Amino acid sequence: MTDPAGVRQVIEKSEQLSKLSQRQCHPLDRAVIRSASAELAAFDSKIDRTTIYLPPEEDKQITRPYRHAVN
Repeated sequence: MTDPAGVRQVIEKSEQLSKLSQRQCHPLDRAVIRSASAELAAFDSKIDRTTIYLPPEEDKQITRPYRHAVN
């Protein structure tokens, strides 16, 4: 494993790395989706409330049985 403190020291000393954007990303956090306007947010909310989710279709038989004996 790499030593985190050592990595931080190298980053702080590096001129190229210090110029990079220092934004922390947390990919497992819940995404925040910002809507363009309150009207659009209200429309999205209405759609979410009125959406009817259908149950999954029943599994259909993949093969059809032979009517007559093959052998």
